[in-house]
Amino acid sequence: MKVLGVCGAQGALLYPLKEYVVGNVDPRAILHSKNEEQWNLNFPGIPFYKTPYTVFDLYKPNDIDVIVGSPSCGHSSKFARSRMKKLGNPREDASLNLYIDCIEKLKPKVFLMENLPKLMDTITIEEWRKKFPEYRFIVHEITVDILGNSQKNRRRLILIGTNRKFKLDRVHLKDVYPVATPKTCGQILEEARPNLNYIEDLSDKLSMIDYRKPEKGNLTVEEVKDLWNKDFRKMFIWPMTTFKMKWLPGVYRNRKHEFPHTIRPCPRQFNHLGWPIGLEEFRIIMGWPADYKIYMDRTKQRYWMNKGRVTLCKGAVYEIGLWFAIQLKKAKPDWFTNESNISKPKKVVKILKRKKE
Repeated sequence: MKVLGVCGAQGALLYPLKEYVVGNVDPRAILHSKNEEQWNLNFPGIPFYKTPYTVFDLYKPNDIDVIVGSPSCGHSSKFARSRMKKLGNPREDASLNLYIDCIEKLKPKVFLMENLPKLMDTITIEEWRKKFPEYRFIVHEITVDILGNSQKNRRRLILIGTNRKFKLDRVHLKDVYPVATPKTCGQILEEARPNLNYIEDLSDKLSMIDYRKPEKGNLTVEEVKDLWNKDFRKMFIWPMTTFKMKWLPGVYRNRKHEFPHTIRPCPRQFNHLGWPIGLEEFRIIMGWPADYKIYMDRTKQRYWMNKGRVTLCKGAVYEIGLWFAIQLKKAKPDWFTNESNISKPKKVVKILKRKKE
């Protein structure tokens, strides 16, 4: 089996199928670095391309068995052209168009795209079927906690296409169930390895102010933590009482015994102790396994902190990739070697058995 990432970010959909991955192409500059340190740490020897040209030179139609990816949500000029016979508008999304191009040109046997459910309002399932008549589609619009991720409010689209001429047991790709166990914020912090739970230095400033003393300017990490635990101890959204707003949008802290809010790649989200959420907490919230490594150079810590957050948050939660790998193995077992290590966690197996009983 040959698996190709197209807009696969840093590999949430690819890591469970790592031994079959032949490459990943993603045009989004924020996911790349000079020497691709982050990618090479977890996918050594596997190419990470910035442009699709090499991929189209290397592979012909039907060479690739599976394509997976998480393109950005945006307008698709490819569909606009097919409907209106003219160029798409300038707001078209390059990563979404690349994903469509690769399906058209490489014609994989199976593809999976992760995105926002809102995308289906812009590009309906009827349009997908018209664009790719040789494929049958399976659509899941879910909150990721259904798969066992800890983010109860993170809604995602899973769009799967299977080639009509290719035989596999599609029923398994329609079966959505937990492949992990959700964790509360307290459990996440307890599980996080302290030596890897990087945050900004205490003296680093965040884009946050005390609305009562705006002249003071941006606050340091330590100042923000003290305010959360003293003046704002009863609040869980950062106050910003002005004539325009009451709260600073998107700035919150989690509660110890509740599940985490939807995580974003920024430093203005806090755990129940009032500290910025660290990279280890990010990893656990997004479902990545402990053996997935985050690159860190302490001499350029702020740069790699930002890269780390993007690595963990840009794209799918890990449970989608794990679920797809497990179900693909059921749907097409002869694709997998006997040594394939794709399996369900022991705790989840027990949960599933109880449900079947």
